[in-house]
Amino acid sequence: MPIMTLTLVAICVVLFICGVPIAVALGLASFLSVAIFKPVPDLIILPQLFSEASVSFTMLAVPLFILVGNLMERGTIGKKLIEWVNSFVCWLTGGLGVVNIVASMVFGGISGSSLADTATFGSILVPRMVDEGYDRDYSGAITMTTSTLSVIIPPSILMVLAAAACSQSVSRALAAGVGPGVILTLMFCVPNYLISKKHGYGVKKPFNLRVFLSKSKGCLTAIIAPLIVLVSIFSGAVTPTEGAGVAVLYILVVDGLIGRNLGLKDIWHCCLKTAELTSVILLIATSGSLLNYVLNFEGIPRLLLQLLTHVPGGKYGFLITVIIIMILIGMTMDASPASIIFPPLFIPAALAMDIDPSHFLIVMIFGLALGLSTPPYGVCIFSTASVTGIPMQNLIKAAVPFYIVMVICYVLVAFVPAISLAIPTLLNL
Repeated sequence: MPIMTLTLVAICVVLFICGVPIAVALGLASFLSVAIFKPVPDLIILPQLFSEASVSFTMLAVPLFILVGNLMERGTIGKKLIEWVNSFVCWLTGGLGVVNIVASMVFGGISGSSLADTATFGSILVPRMVDEGYDRDYSGAITMTTSTLSVIIPPSILMVLAAAACSQSVSRALAAGVGPGVILTLMFCVPNYLISKKHGYGVKKPFNLRVFLSKSKGCLTAIIAPLIVLVSIFSGAVTPTEGAGVAVLYILVVDGLIGRNLGLKDIWHCCLKTAELTSVILLIATSGSLLNYVLNFEGIPRLLLQLLTHVPGGKYGFLITVIIIMILIGMTMDASPASIIFPPLFIPAALAMDIDPSHFLIVMIFGLALGLSTPPYGVCIFSTASVTGIPMQNLIKAAVPFYIVMVICYVLVAFVPAISLAIPTLLNL
């Protein structure tokens, strides 16, 4: 019997009931379990585990990408993206809805943060959609659900955390998110078109090539930003961490020095927000390392391997089980600790069933992405409601068609590995 693990879980449950934050509860429960059962004679291993998790070079990418998202939210790149995409799709039914979807994909290709997406487009695009006749609840719902693209499209912060926790190639895992992200973007456009046509949302405008070229010229720096970041990473010119640094430098030069849209006060504010969120994630990472030590010491991954490899249906039964588990985890737990804790537990079983690790990480992160916008714990629901002032129950009700699309896309991604693996294979990653 894994007594130490059961004790750890029991302590965690008590701490959760008492309202202790997840990161603190995980770390404290793990520490107490190790202190009580003393699996090793020298407890000096505890600060070593904390240190190893916090000084990883790969983990340095996380605060840098968070800083990118904060700088974009504070600057003008988000606004320029909206204007550029709108000039291209203004003639479509539900044009501003398409703008919301495509801009979220491009924005996510720079920041990797769903919260930065909801903050930017919730404050800029939702009022504009309402002005053009879109229902306010619908405008908030499409902003909330499409923000999940930011953690599927590279550079996803959750994917960096998961790949680092599993000791997998971060570049290959990030590349595996391109196909699913593009497919989900296209599928989001279907309910947007049908709903907009049914209710007569939006104002159609004829396509104007001159306006489009003008907006493209003004938005050129925003358009090429994700290309610079992703091409530099996937070409092998830089590591994901260095690519995050490139993104920060690019935005500071373009929006700060050249555009004069980011002052020292703005940059300082962004750095403070980044430090605050990074401290939480690093605490989660260090607590997660101690938790994973306890689980590995008692052979929990090996136990799960034995259980999951005997699930009825073989590989497909295993994937169905993982999909259900990840949706439930995403709905009830914060995505950051979940992306650190659970992938190392499940990936041995995936490898034993000859499932590509990058594809499997996408399956896990997609489930967490779905949970970001679903009750009861979806942080994007709270963020969108806070920014727009729309009641959460209204957002959830209006988002049902998009939930259905996300589930359909999730199943496709899980059972058609080529969607995830085409780009990594093409890039020889």
